[in-house]
Amino acid sequence: MYAAVEHGPVLCSDSNILCLSWKGRVPKSEKEKPVCRRRYYEEGWLATGNGRGVVGVTFTSSHCRRDRSTPQRINFNLRGHNSEVVLVRWNEPYQKLATCDADGGIFVWIQYEGRWSVELVNDRGAQVSDFTWSHDGTQALISYRDGFVLVGSVSGQRHWSSEINLESQITCGIWTPDDQQVLFGTADGQVIVMDCHGRMLAHILLHESDGVLGMSWNYPIFLVEDSSESDTDSDDYAPPQDGPAAYPIPVQNIKPLLTVSFTSGDISLMNNYDDLSPTVIRSGLKEVVAQWCTQGDLLAVAGMERQAQLGELPNGPLLKSAMVKFYNVRGEHIFTLDTLVQRPIISICWGHRDSRLLMASGPALYVVRVEHRVSSLQLLCQQAIASTLREDKDVSKLTLPPRLCSYLSTAFIPTIKPPIPDPNNMRDFVSYPSAGNERLHCTMKRTEDDPEVGGPCYTLYLEYLGGLVPILKGRRISKLRPEFVIMDPRTDSKPDEIYGNSLISTVIDSCNCSDSSDIELSDDWAAKKSPKISRASKSPKLPRISIEARKSPKLPRAAQELSRSPRLPLRKPSVGSPSLTRREFPFEDITQHNYLAQVTSNIWGTKFKIVGLAAFLPTNLGAVIYKTSLLHLQPRQMTIYLPEIRKISMDYINLPVFNPNVFSEDEDDLPGDAVWTD
Repeated sequence: MYAAVEHGPVLCSDSNILCLSWKGRVPKSEKEKPVCRRRYYEEGWLATGNGRGVVGVTFTSSHCRRDRSTPQRINFNLRGHNSEVVLVRWNEPYQKLATCDADGGIFVWIQYEGRWSVELVNDRGAQVSDFTWSHDGTQALISYRDGFVLVGSVSGQRHWSSEINLESQITCGIWTPDDQQVLFGTADGQVIVMDCHGRMLAHILLHESDGVLGMSWNYPIFLVEDSSESDTDSDDYAPPQDGPAAYPIPVQNIKPLLTVSFTSGDISLMNNYDDLSPTVIRSGLKEVVAQWCTQGDLLAVAGMERQAQLGELPNGPLLKSAMVKFYNVRGEHIFTLDTLVQRPIISICWGHRDSRLLMASGPALYVVRVEHRVSSLQLLCQQAIASTLREDKDVSKLTLPPRLCSYLSTAFIPTIKPPIPDPNNMRDFVSYPSAGNERLHCTMKRTEDDPEVGGPCYTLYLEYLGGLVPILKGRRISKLRPEFVIMDPRTDSKPDEIYGNSLISTVIDSCNCSDSSDIELSDDWAAKKSPKISRASKSPKLPRISIEARKSPKLPRAAQELSRSPRLPLRKPSVGSPSLTRREFPFEDITQHNYLAQVTSNIWGTKFKIVGLAAFLPTNLGAVIYKTSLLHLQPRQMTIYLPEIRKISMDYINLPVFNPNVFSEDEDDLPGDAVWTD
């Protein structure tokens, strides 16, 4: 077999990711039919729970083609928990999601018409140690740390409950493959067995000195009826990558094995809970997390290496890194994946019919591509070349046949949709449209007003993996008009530290709106932006540049020609209409703070203009016109004019035609198609 971490930027959230769960996506038209795992498990949804109490539901895909359509919304941030989310569990047969927080609150979410809502709530006030759905999805097993256990139906009805008197805490609970018994592991190395009606069956001590961390079976989590459709019917069928031979042994022919992981890092493979001679795996790792793949023939064990003396490098001691080891059903070690992750791996889960392994370490999420067969020479060459290239666009620079270039490009296709924006290239992400038709959902936050700084600061965040990624910042610059300057949140991350802790800490720190990227604007500075106040101001006149003409002698000639949009002829502004030259900034402020755009408005706040300030953006970025009728007898209308922005080259500039007349405040009826009413 072979496993490698997916190429691309590190996927980060704004807080630690504590739990993971994945399920396949079944099209609505096929929900009443048997599921073909090979065809429909190429797409799915990843649920994450983080330390801020937010549950993220993100679309994932293992397609090898970029032109495949995606859902209209590919990320959801579900809010409702009051503490950190410690458990997320999908119910695939019923398409529900169960989440548990640190205070004992349990939510069951359901999606209806594209929106997620809470269907059931259970709050006992005690910490939940584990939550497990039965294999048919009809029952839920809830175990608490204080010894209370509960079994209920998927609709919320309680079947039975019991309180187990123990000197230690319950750490995990699972169903047997036939859903007739439940097993509980304790912190002192015991296993408690009860039947499906709550009667005690057995009480066994597995380890005297080590506690039980987790238990699982090498058996499918859910028994979903599989159709007789051939694997080759898939549109993306590729025998060298993920053919039927990847699973030579059907899971029905494998005898279920009970897997028990202990705090020492050892893992026992048992035929049943009373097996007297289990197979013991000495992983040599600490803080282990183990999970079987869906087919039940491969066990992934993740943890931190235990070596005490790791040697030293010229720049300092060598830090410990996380490792992932793979074992077969006989407990034999098959493959070891060395990662550069220097934090413990909190949670892992399999996805996309065992072709992906998802790992959470701190606020970062890593995707591992797994090949179950003996890796081919073509695959090894693909991974070796992809590791030396920085981006997908570098593939075209290689002298390779088109077919091999296409095969090499598949190594850069991300599994998590959408990919996180590169912190080193944030301006391109916010300035130019993406290649796909995804709809990105964002959240805007306002910080506290600071009289020393000036107007309030607003930060626009992209919802991603249950967290928020800052992409734009804005500050109000006028006290009389709703006018703003827009900038990008600056980070100090280094490109060569993409897998280090500096990038992760930078992403987290940049979410604070009061950081160093805020613009230091005083009341005097803001007053100079208003034409009426600036005439009365007696402060010395600062050197200014015109936003429309951009003919400052401090700018080079090439930059002047590039910054001025060629599709806008120079014309005199109409009388009574605020022209683009009315809003002028000190040249030092533009170069110091790297403004992207400015939003100007009329005194009534009904017409807005978006003016580009950066050299790579056109002058006119759009306009917004808001209309209301007298006494609100007619519905309100909002007309938005947005030109399509493309990247500009010095040799050839290809920009769409944009009519500058939409900026005139004297015109009441402006042509346009984008009219919103409410």
